[in-house]
Amino acid sequence: MLPKGPSWKCQIIPSLHRTKTPIRIFWRDPVECLEALFSNPLFHDKLDFVPRRVYTTAAWLTCVYSEWLTGDFSWEFQSQVPRGATILGTILSSDKTNITTMTGARVAHPLLLGLANIHMQTRMKLSSRAFLLTALLPIPQYLHSNQRMRGVLEDCLIHQCLSIVLKLLMIAAEIGIVMSDPIVNVRHCYTPLAAYIVDTPEACMLVCVRGKTSPFMMASYLEFGDNFRHSKRTRHITLDQLAKIHVDPNDPEGYFDACTIYRLNGVHAPFWQDWPFACPSVFLTPEALHHWHKQFFDHDLQWCIAVLGAQELDFRFCSQSQAIRYIVGLIVGAAPRQFVIAIRALMDVRYMSQSPSPDDNLLASIDQSLSTFHQNKDVIMTLGAWTSTKKTINNWYIPKLELMQSITASTRKVGALIQWSADATEHAHDKLWRFAIAMTLKSGVLDPDPKELPMDEGDDEDIAELEEPSTDQRTALLEGLNRTRVTTNYFLKAKEVATVPRGPSPHPPRMFTAGNTAIHLNYSPTRTGMKIDDVADEFNIPDLRDAISNFLRLDTRNRDVIHGVGISRRSLIDRPSTLPFDCVQVWHTVHLQEVSFRDPCVILPAQTLHASPPCPGWLKGQ
Repeated sequence: MLPKGPSWKCQIIPSLHRTKTPIRIFWRDPVECLEALFSNPLFHDKLDFVPRRVYTTAAWLTCVYSEWLTGDFSWEFQSQVPRGATILGTILSSDKTNITTMTGARVAHPLLLGLANIHMQTRMKLSSRAFLLTALLPIPQYLHSNQRMRGVLEDCLIHQCLSIVLKLLMIAAEIGIVMSDPIVNVRHCYTPLAAYIVDTPEACMLVCVRGKTSPFMMASYLEFGDNFRHSKRTRHITLDQLAKIHVDPNDPEGYFDACTIYRLNGVHAPFWQDWPFACPSVFLTPEALHHWHKQFFDHDLQWCIAVLGAQELDFRFCSQSQAIRYIVGLIVGAAPRQFVIAIRALMDVRYMSQSPSPDDNLLASIDQSLSTFHQNKDVIMTLGAWTSTKKTINNWYIPKLELMQSITASTRKVGALIQWSADATEHAHDKLWRFAIAMTLKSGVLDPDPKELPMDEGDDEDIAELEEPSTDQRTALLEGLNRTRVTTNYFLKAKEVATVPRGPSPHPPRMFTAGNTAIHLNYSPTRTGMKIDDVADEFNIPDLRDAISNFLRLDTRNRDVIHGVGISRRSLIDRPSTLPFDCVQVWHTVHLQEVSFRDPCVILPAQTLHASPPCPGWLKGQ
C-alpha cells in the first residue's frame, strides 16, 4: 500500500466584522507537502542540495545564474544555518481564479507550493506535477458599507490565513526539520521562502502597499518612468513603518487613513514578518507572463499600432506570440528610427531576460538595453503614440516599466527569472476543474467538503484498488508516472554512423550534421532514378546542376567527412559544370533537429520538413 498524501483540514476563521457566511479555510500541512515533493523518487536525479557558483571560465570572473541555488540569496541563507544542513527553497503561488464561465460567479483562490531545489526544466513542466495544491484561501463577502474597507478587510484576511497555513514552514526555517530525500537519506532541512509567484496587484497586496506603488522599490507612480533603480523596499522598512502607526487595527477606516503617509494598504500583520530572512524585495521577482509579455501587448504593441495604423498590423497577426516575435522587423522602415530603437531596446530586454542561464555579461547588456529605451522613449510621446481611449497620455505611470529596473538584481539573488514565470503555476490550477464542476452543480456558497477537494498522489488508493494488482506495485507506479516521450538524438546517431566501418548500410549516410543541425532522411527515397534536369524543371531550380557540381568540387578535398550543408554557391560561368552521374534520388520529406540556442547541451525535438514541387494550387511549391 502506498502512503497517503497530506490530508485536508478545515478551519473557521473568527472575524470582528460581519460576513454573509462563516469564513472557512481549507488547507494541508505545508511541511508534509514540501516533504512529499522532496522525497518523491521521480525527482531523485532532478534535485540540487548545495548552493554553488558557476563561472564561464576558470578565471572566475563572469558568474552564471541559472538554478535557485546559484543565486546570492541561497548562499546567504546557507551561511546562517548549521554546517551540513540542507536548505529547501519554498515556492508559493496564488491567484484568484474564475472556476465557472458565463454564469455562477464562482471564484477560487488556490495556494500552490513548490520546491526550488527541483531543476527548473523539470519544475516548469506541468506533467512533472511539481506544484501541490496546499490551500484554498477564503473569499469572504464582508457586509461593511464602505467598498474600499471591504477590500482592506479581505487583504488582512489573506495575510491572516497565510500566517495560519505557513506557520510550520516558518518554524522549520528557524530551527530546521528532519526529512528524507528520494534515496532515503535523512537530512536536517531549513525552509526559506525562495519565491512567491503572483501578478502585480497581488504582489502589492502581499507587500502591504496600496495601488500605484512599486512592490519592489521605494517608488510611487510619479517615479515609474525614472531611468534608474530606486532603493529596495526591504522587510525592515515596511515593518518599521507599520510599527510607527499607533491606530487600532480593528478600526479599518482609522488605520487605513494612518497608513496613507507611507502608502500602505491597511494590513497590520504581514504573513512574512515571522518568516526568517523573508524579504519582499527578494521573494517577489519580475515575472515573464505578466510583467514582460502582457506589458508588450498593453503598451508596445499599442504604440506601434498608433504610429503605423491598425490596418497595417492587425491583418498580419493572428496571435500575440506572432506579434511579439516579428514586431521589430515589421516597423523597421515604416516608423521613425528613434521609435524603432526604443521598441527594439524593450524587446532585447525581454528576450535576454528569459535566458535560463544568464551571466554577468548578459545582465550588463540588459541594463544597457533598458538605458537605451529611456534615452529614446520621448519620441513615443512626441508621435502621440501613448494614448488612452479618450486622450493622449503624457506620463510614464507604467508599473511594469519600473519593475524592469529589478531584473538584473533579482537574477543575481534568486537565479534565472524564467523559472519564476506564472505560466507554469497558472496551468497547474487546472487541478481545480473537477472540484469546480462539482461545486457549480450546487446552489450553496463556495464551501466544499474536504472529501470533494482535488485528490493528490496519495489519494488515488481507492481507484488503484479497483484495478488488477501488479506484481510490483511500486515499479508499476513509477513507470506509469514517469512515462515520457523520449526525444530521438539524431546528433548521436549521425556520430555513430560516421564512426562505424562502411558495410551494407547506404552511402552517403541517411543521417549527418551541419553545425548545430542534424539531418535525417528516410531509408527509401521518395523518387529514384530522376534525371537532374527533370528535377530542376519540376522543382523550378534552374541552377541545380551548377549547385551540385560546385558542392562536389568542394567535397573532393576530403572524401571521408560527413557532407556539409549550407555551403555558399560560387559563380560557375567560367567553369562549366560536369557531373559523373545523370540521375539522382529525391526525398520529399526530411527531418531536421537542432540544439537549444541558449543551451547547446539541450537537444530539441526533431521537426519534419516537407517539400512538394509547384502545382496549380501552389505556384511556388509547398
